[in-house]
Amino acid sequence: MLAEPVVQLIVETHRVSTMEIDFSVNSLYNLFKAEQKSGEISPLPKDFYLAANEKLKLLGKPESDEYKNATKIINAIKERRTQKILMYLAYNKEVPRPMPIEEEDLYIQIKNILNKNSEPKPTKVKIAKAIPQIVSPTGNKLGPFEQNEIAYIYDPADIKFMVENKLGETTT
Repeated sequence: MLAEPVVQLIVETHRVSTMEIDFSVNSLYNLFKAEQKSGEISPLPKDFYLAANEKLKLLGKPESDEYKNATKIINAIKERRTQKILMYLAYNKEVPRPMPIEEEDLYIQIKNILNKNSEPKPTKVKIAKAIPQIVSPTGNKLGPFEQNEIAYIYDPADIKFMVENKLGETTT
């Protein structure tokens, strides 16, 4: 059984191995409580969930109380850590290492999705007449442009300004 000081040692040293976690219901519960108390993600070994699943198989039948309790606690740990990963992403912070491979993959996938969607996409604007460099109402410098030139404008307010003032029209 993993005692409270050992859980604290695991969290503080950041050198975690699955050998230090015995995966008993009590040790998993202590790990869950430590995860709940902290706003930071506690370091866990890269193979934590794999090792947890292997230990679950050794606990016996899925109908046993020990198996059910261990499964509930592992799922609670996953849920809490997933919430923390989302918070790290919301504040654009790097997650501490080591962390289980599954969580690292989740972090990377969501980060890639967020970065892909946050990249501004320009709109093509066909310039109606030659215009010198101007400052739009948003403060962005536009131009100079030649008549019939295709300009790539990122700011929707600038696009609206150009279209409404007949300086250009959007194209596909």
